Amino acid sequence: MALLFFLPAPAHAQTEVGVVDGVAVRFYAADMGGPSRPRFIMQRMLAFEARIQAKVEDTDARSYQDRHVRAAIEHHISEELLVSLPLERGVDEAELARVGLELRTGLVQRIGGENALKAVADAERISDAEMAAFFRRHARAAIYVERAVLPILYPSEEQLRDVYRTAAHPYKSQKFEEARIPFSHWYVDERLRAAETAFLQGARSRVKIAVIQ
Repeated sequence: MALLFFLPAPAHAQTEVGVVDGVAVRFYAADMGGPSRPRFIMQRMLAFEARIQAKVEDTDARSYQDRHVRAAIEHHISEELLVSLPLERGVDEAELARVGLELRTGLVQRIGGENALKAVADAERISDAEMAAFFRRHARAAIYVERAVLPILYPSEEQLRDVYRTAAHPYKSQKFEEARIPFSHWYVDERLRAAETAFLQGARSRVKIAVIQ
């Protein structure tokens, strides 16, 4: 992934929730229309996503570090790239809602519950609309991965049992039958994160990024 240059901070903008925000990252790729159609990650959303990365790593985390910011940038950009790619069959709202709910459930489970998600959102004053857009992007990217890259959203019972038995995971102390549902969410989230990371690795030469300071 190429870092282009550092720019002076642009004028801040007033958001729909009345919070001053600004651009944190500017990026573009041929897949998304090239330099004439750049995308942006806003400061509050980047901080929100960095907090999520920190909580996935440690549910007791109260803040985030540089590595979480870097991971959040890569995660955000990989999903934007995936969302921009066409699918042979369109994605309907019912499928987006269903997948989004499943992924939300898995994320909430990983970071310590609904109250943890609310606290992270409140810390950056993320609105309900922004939260919905976050999970919608997450779901649409996951659907692309499922259909065009690697089936990950609907693991079989055999797959789950095999990974449960052989892999390191947070549910080792429980019987499979007791942990099946939360383990399934954990497994899907892990595979999706790995698939998105691998996808971005393959797209690095096409993505140009400028961190705004």
